[in-house]
Amino acid sequence: MRLRTGRQVLVATLVITAISVASPVGVFAVVLISTHTPWMVTMFVLAICAAIPLLIAPPISIFALSMLRLLTLTIEKVDAYARLDSLTGVSTRASFIGQVRELLPQGGSFLMADADHFKAINDTFGHDVGDDALRVIAEAISRHTPFDAVVGRLGGEEFGIFLPGADADAAVHMAGVICETIRRTPLLIAGQEIRLTVSVGCAAHVPANTLEKTMKLADVALYRAKEAGRDGVYLADAAETAPIPAVRTSIH
Repeated sequence: MRLRTGRQVLVATLVITAISVASPVGVFAVVLISTHTPWMVTMFVLAICAAIPLLIAPPISIFALSMLRLLTLTIEKVDAYARLDSLTGVSTRASFIGQVRELLPQGGSFLMADADHFKAINDTFGHDVGDDALRVIAEAISRHTPFDAVVGRLGGEEFGIFLPGADADAAVHMAGVICETIRRTPLLIAGQEIRLTVSVGCAAHVPANTLEKTMKLADVALYRAKEAGRDGVYLADAAETAPIPAVRTSIH
């Protein structure tokens, strides 16, 4: 049983109290009626049977159910803390990799996106603005990737995206969408626009490779995208360690 609100605690308390009252009243009513006990005695006994649970059940139920509600909320908070990055709201690295491992048998493509010139943003505007930039990037990625995509923060300003069932062409297209979306989403600070861009490395997963190998390919491709001037997409050959440049896909 999961209790999240005070209303749920109240409803559960009423249900438990009703059962607590109905059970003894019902049993004694059957016994007393079947033995032809006088009506006044029957009513007196049934009143006692109803009064005792009414006095005991509500306070005990409210206390126990409130503790259960508190435990439920605590577990959910701890679970959310373990699964979701507290700054950006996307999956943590551990949660992300765990989800991708489960989806890997059906194939797909791995994208690694990294904010461009992020150190300069932190140094120029401060770490609070850098945090805002990461939130904008994470939100843009989450909003414009397919509903079944897995998005996670791998560390620092680096994000991972896994597209289940996507081939290399689909991965390149999605990476292009991400790049252009972020390019068109400036960060506003005191009326000043800070232009954000990301570089993306792509690698289509093949059954012969491990997840670590696919991630490494995407990481190498990301490095090449940075090397080529940033704000671009590179696609890695799943069988090689050297990536090839990919054509940027525009949003229309």
